Amino acid sequence: MINERSKRVIPFRPHDAKRVGEGCFYLDLIVWLNGDRIELGNRVAFNYGCYVNGYGGLVIDDGAEFGPYTMIHTANHKKDDPTRPVTEQGWETTRPIEIGANCWVGMGTCILPGVRIGEGCVVGAGSVVVTDLEPYSIAVGNPARAIKSRR
Repeated sequence: MINERSKRVIPFRPHDAKRVGEGCFYLDLIVWLNGDRIELGNRVAFNYGCYVNGYGGLVIDDGAEFGPYTMIHTANHKKDDPTRPVTEQGWETTRPIEIGANCWVGMGTCILPGVRIGEGCVVGAGSVVVTDLEPYSIAVGNPARAIKSRR
């Protein structure tokens, strides 16, 4: 059982990513794939159970925080050949993800390839981010859309 008294704050190590800023951490459990293609600014934080695949490229700026069970997918399967299974066609990797400074991404959010989330955004729980979000947007839904600005 993980509760407030037992959960662990685990710091990222320098070799976990292409770049790891100061004070980056995750809580207890994370799926972390292709870290050599991920760049973390300072104080980037992942709550419990996040899934992060940096295969297509991922840059996260200072102070970005991710709620539990957030998923970040930076690549997608190729699917051009209908005669072959999708999982045997390789990967599209030309659409990296960028997440700006001081963003808050709510629990269970899914961020898909090619997205730029601007500085200071708040993404509501359970959202699916498929297009860019302007800085300081508050976005919710599937697909996520800006409902107001924090300015």
